[in-house]
Amino acid sequence: MVKNYYQIIIIGVTLFSIFFTSYSVAEFDIHIPVDHGTCENWTTMPEADVGNCTKNGRVLHCFGGMANVHVMNPSKVKKIEELILCGWPNETFDPQLILPQFPKIRYLKIEHGQLTYIPKAFPELHHLKSINISWTNLSNIQQNLFKKLHNLKELDLRWNHLDFIEYPLTIPETFQHLYLDGNPWNCTKNLEWILNPINKDRIVDRELLFCADKLYRSRHLMTVLHYQVVLRTMCNSVELKNCTCTMHYITKSENERLTPIYAVNCSNLNLTRFPSFVPQNTTIFYANNNKISDLRPLRNNPNYRTVVDIYLDNNRVPNIDVLEAGYWLRHFRVFSLRGNRLTKLPIYALDNALEFNSNAVSLYLSRNAWRCDCKFAMRFHELLLKYLEIIVDSANITCKYFDGDRSYTLNVLNIERSTVCKLPNENSKIQPIDLVNCTLAFLILFVFTKLGYDYYHYRKSGRLPWIVTKIL
Repeated sequence: MVKNYYQIIIIGVTLFSIFFTSYSVAEFDIHIPVDHGTCENWTTMPEADVGNCTKNGRVLHCFGGMANVHVMNPSKVKKIEELILCGWPNETFDPQLILPQFPKIRYLKIEHGQLTYIPKAFPELHHLKSINISWTNLSNIQQNLFKKLHNLKELDLRWNHLDFIEYPLTIPETFQHLYLDGNPWNCTKNLEWILNPINKDRIVDRELLFCADKLYRSRHLMTVLHYQVVLRTMCNSVELKNCTCTMHYITKSENERLTPIYAVNCSNLNLTRFPSFVPQNTTIFYANNNKISDLRPLRNNPNYRTVVDIYLDNNRVPNIDVLEAGYWLRHFRVFSLRGNRLTKLPIYALDNALEFNSNAVSLYLSRNAWRCDCKFAMRFHELLLKYLEIIVDSANITCKYFDGDRSYTLNVLNIERSTVCKLPNENSKIQPIDLVNCTLAFLILFVFTKLGYDYYHYRKSGRLPWIVTKIL
């Protein structure tokens, strides 16, 4: 008898524990399911053909719409705690129109279907603690969408079409978990709120987020954000105060190591010199429309050793002699010097550098005041022909040729040696060779005239010319 009594007590305690545990989990530890949940294969359900709902206790399960909700018992509808909408048929979902008829709702799931946009904020629902909107076309989230949900604890927005969420979302302080995996995040937009310490524990799957934009496709979102923050910190230096720094790309080596590639734009800032500092891993530097004349930093400053693309259009660079035989000229990829003050080039040095530079892609030299003397013009002409694919604007490179007091603009590609290579006295009106030619022409004319006279005299008088008689 005693034994049976203890067995009854043990069974009772066990049942009570199970009941209490289940109640506690249901009341306080609602967790969003990882998989498709109850919406998997929803199209095979018979209710999906007409967009009807099925009620099971306090759970309302709808497939392809809510066509039959209006015929259900209103008092029972008001007691619904879980609303599961599989295959929502419309592009929009109006929570202010649909949800007030479920005042006791605690869990809302919208999976699959045509949902693209939620135009209105959720109404005040004191019991709603968990929202799952997944596997839809949802592409935008308003900042105040969940503002009135004071007891919201979990929000699952996985596997939608979200590429950006404007921060901060207005959510209660008691909010606990946010799921964002599976969305095509655009990492060129400002997503740094994800790094906010307050969101470290809230965004449960932030280590699983990846970028989908063209620039950072397949790159880990947290890594991209980290590099963006580092770049912004480095770009706040005094030297780059007014410049714009951007992360141009992230490369991946054979050992899977990621390296950020930065671009610095200091154009239109009235600079008279190169900044003494650029962030590590900077490969592109823009300084167009300034007053820079000295290129020595490209040779002497180690910060510019990895900067392979330099754009210096419309500055005051007089020559590139300082780069001769230097590392940078043998390793650059793009060098743009359009609209500067160049008149001559170290042809041999530039030819030698381009010969051994396997990285060179583009060199721009047009809109400079090139001087076409014989020696330089012809060597420059040969250089352009040799590197026609690298010197991209060859067809637009012109030079000034001076003939006496007059100057002429010549296209270097079409220049001819006879045009620019004349002897110093070649411009005088009468040359010695001209006098010789004239004398010879006069003598030839005299000989033919004398021959004609003698022939006429012989026919008339029958006497041979005197010179002929002497010969005979």
